[in-house]
Amino acid sequence: MGKERHEDDAHDDHDMPHTPELDPEEEAALEEEFEDMDVNKDGVIDLEEFLEGNARRKSGIEKRKEEEAKETKWWISWDSMEKRVKKKRWLGMSTSEDMTLKLWDFDDRKNKCRATLNGPLDGEHCVHEAPIRVAAIDLDRRCAVTGAMDGTLALWDIEAMEMKTAFLTGKYGAILCIDCDFARSRMVTGTAEGSFCIWNAERLFLIREIAAHDGARLCVARADFDQGRGVSGAQDGRLRTWDLESGECLGTFDLHGDMISTAIVDFDASRVLSGADDGSLLLWHLDSRAQLAAYEGHEDRVNVIRADADKNLAVTGSNDETARVWEVSSGVCRGVLRGHTLGVRDVQVDWEAEIQVAITCSDDRTIRSWNLSTFECTGILEGHRSRVNVICAMLEREPRMLVSGSADYTLRLWNLDSMECEEEMCTHSGKIISLIA
Repeated sequence: MGKERHEDDAHDDHDMPHTPELDPEEEAALEEEFEDMDVNKDGVIDLEEFLEGNARRKSGIEKRKEEEAKETKWWISWDSMEKRVKKKRWLGMSTSEDMTLKLWDFDDRKNKCRATLNGPLDGEHCVHEAPIRVAAIDLDRRCAVTGAMDGTLALWDIEAMEMKTAFLTGKYGAILCIDCDFARSRMVTGTAEGSFCIWNAERLFLIREIAAHDGARLCVARADFDQGRGVSGAQDGRLRTWDLESGECLGTFDLHGDMISTAIVDFDASRVLSGADDGSLLLWHLDSRAQLAAYEGHEDRVNVIRADADKNLAVTGSNDETARVWEVSSGVCRGVLRGHTLGVRDVQVDWEAEIQVAITCSDDRTIRSWNLSTFECTGILEGHRSRVNVICAMLEREPRMLVSGSADYTLRLWNLDSMECEEEMCTHSGKIISLIA
């Protein structure tokens, strides 16, 4: 009997289709749509009313699509952008070999990638037609500058998401380094042809080209426009100081034995700490070019230098698979951070923490956290599928966060307190070159 009753029930269900019950919200929505279509209010929707109502419905959908497209194009309003900056939201910018610049709000839970720039300039050609190597941003002024390997420069309005102006001839060579003072509307760039160029940053016209290093690729371009001084460094193994007003070379520092790879400049203290491909690190005086200290320890190219003058400390990363902690004034090595199995690409340091912390990223695809009191590794972040080129950290609030950019085309957002990846961002289609956040 039970089996027969079950077969009968199944047969009845097949013969009589089941109509699902609507929840109150769905029912209210249908009633509202019916009332909207029933123009004559006679309780019946005729063909003419149906066609008119359907047209209005399609119009509403198209309008919503247009609004969504506008949001994607224009990012956010002046008012909301101002609020985001005032609220100290974590905003950033990345550049890539895919020839695009992307703007990010890393605090946005739904849509962190706010805009992609470098669209067609004339319907066919882009502003940059080569990988974007360098960038600078000023959130308060809502503008950014990018430089590419084809020698082009672009100034962007990051509120309207439009290019304001560009330098498109590329005749001074690939842009390899940049230092921008948006407040004074001035910037300097270093090129692959050895040119140290001084620009009006508001209109992107050249003020002066200096043939600084006889065709050697520049990897260092620093400037202080208040003091009118600049520093360039190149693969000819030399660093030079410049009078930005006259273009006169004030002197040359040539005590490195190999190509210059990186440098930081303290114009107020007249100090320069420079690194080279042979692992040498030298501290020297900006005015006299006298060597003040030699930092001995690295055995291969120095990729990055981070320093805090008040703490008298510096952390460097090298292709010798280590990072080192130094006393700036004396050049004494305080400790060695060992653990990476390939070169260290970038370093971030929390100088203000009770126990100072360094974060390093490497060609070995990992990111490591270090205790700078014990010089021990306190955690490893894994997930990238290729070398990690660059990292930026937000260490002033809880939880402490880190964003990384990799040659696997992705950015990843990490929680440094839980040591977990919170999100992988896959919007670029080329290797990440630079990251500002």
